[in-house]
Amino acid sequence: MKGITKVRLVFIFSFVLFVSFIFSYEAANNRDSGQSQLNCYTILVGKKASTDGSVIIAHNEDDYDDIIVNVRKIAPRNYGPEVKINLGHGGFYQTEGQTNGFLWIEATGQEFADSFINDYGVVITSNSCPSREEREDLTDGGLGYMLRRILAEKAGSAREAVRLAGELIEKYGYRSSGRTYSIADKNEAWMMAVIRGRHWFAQRVPDAEVAIIPNFYTIRQIRFDDPENFMGSLDIIDYAIKNGWYDEKRDGPFDFKKTFFRPGYRQPVFDGNTLRMWRGLSLLSRQKWEIDGNYPFSFKPACKITPKMLMALLRDHYEGTAYDATSGYQQGSPNKTKFRTICTASTINSFVTCLNGQKPEPVSILTWLAFGKPDTTIYLPIYYGLEALPPAAGSGSNSHDYEQLYEQHFNPGDIKADKGRLLSTSVRQYEHLVEANYGQMIEQVRKKLEPVEKQYLDSSQLFETKFSSLFSTDKKAAQKLLNDYELAIFEQILGLYREMLQENRPAVGEILQPEL
Repeated sequence: MKGITKVRLVFIFSFVLFVSFIFSYEAANNRDSGQSQLNCYTILVGKKASTDGSVIIAHNEDDYDDIIVNVRKIAPRNYGPEVKINLGHGGFYQTEGQTNGFLWIEATGQEFADSFINDYGVVITSNSCPSREEREDLTDGGLGYMLRRILAEKAGSAREAVRLAGELIEKYGYRSSGRTYSIADKNEAWMMAVIRGRHWFAQRVPDAEVAIIPNFYTIRQIRFDDPENFMGSLDIIDYAIKNGWYDEKRDGPFDFKKTFFRPGYRQPVFDGNTLRMWRGLSLLSRQKWEIDGNYPFSFKPACKITPKMLMALLRDHYEGTAYDATSGYQQGSPNKTKFRTICTASTINSFVTCLNGQKPEPVSILTWLAFGKPDTTIYLPIYYGLEALPPAAGSGSNSHDYEQLYEQHFNPGDIKADKGRLLSTSVRQYEHLVEANYGQMIEQVRKKLEPVEKQYLDSSQLFETKFSSLFSTDKKAAQKLLNDYELAIFEQILGLYREMLQENRPAVGEILQPEL
């Protein structure tokens, strides 16, 4: 009997070790794959595909760990004829000393999570796209975090930003496995796919079309004879052939996505990307797409696109489809199911930026920003032309200083100490309440928050008309109108969150103690 017991114990112990190994292996693989299961979703809309002629870029940012969504507007600065920019891992980039100002949607401590909008309306954000390249080819530590900020500081257009990014990648090499940068301005939008090392390729989104990217490459064909719409490494095909990833006889016409995307081993519905691509295509094109279909780089939408349509998509959990896994929110949170949804457990912020060159400059760049998961909060309008962001938007210096901004981002002790006054903290606290009892609490979101967002959406055009009229006769008064408008919005929404948290104080104490 004792022998049997020992055998059973050994079996149980071995089984536990095996299961632990499997879970550890899966977790390690998920993180090693560039967080491919936990990163981002982006939609790019050409100017002829939107209702008012805006180029639009919409994005969900998804990330790990204890992150503060910290929003700052950094003033431009002239360092003189030249400045050396520390790239963070041993390299330096020497360039002329003038920097653009920029709006910085910061995810503290993260290397690949910040988004930027600069004085020229150039928007830069990104999605992880694991590539097949496992070798490093870097100079002086290569490029990572500083790439997108340099683009914000230096580029005067989306096209210029793509070219500059390409030059920097070829000079220094790129550290991450792979990534697609979405870059837009008031005239055009680009997707730029980057492979670990020194290779990249970019494609312009046609003006009358929409492009969607989850976390795999979406560029398909490449053309070197059409520089208006394509840019990239001239040896990209030779590079693929040399590595054994492409053979024309075996593979047919060159396909960037098929050639460079790291193959996965999960079924399409569980790979974290295919369903999100399928859902976006289905909703915006109103066509039927197969789950394992051959998805296009871009497509014509069924109707002209509005910011409200994109907000709905960024909030989506496959409601009303076979992949709605909570039976109408009756079985837990839709952000935590067996299917990776568009809005999901790791979404930390969301934005829809509208870039319109036909409007007066101060209101030509409008970002609708959600300071947390968009399904449990609302999008606030932030016009780039305001002189300074309201205090609740962010913490830290608004003056440009290369070393200081880098240090504050990666060692955000002062920002963390200040987070109690930030809107993003209140949003996150309330978000946890909703997640803990989603079926019931989402009704409070609909009752208290949705009408406020609707008010902002419905009144934005009226405000812009009023601003434009005043701006033509009295620019100083128009600027004050804009500043006061933004401050009132932040004060209103911050007060509303404090009220809702107070109403739910017992639950706040139970669920959010670490946050307080």
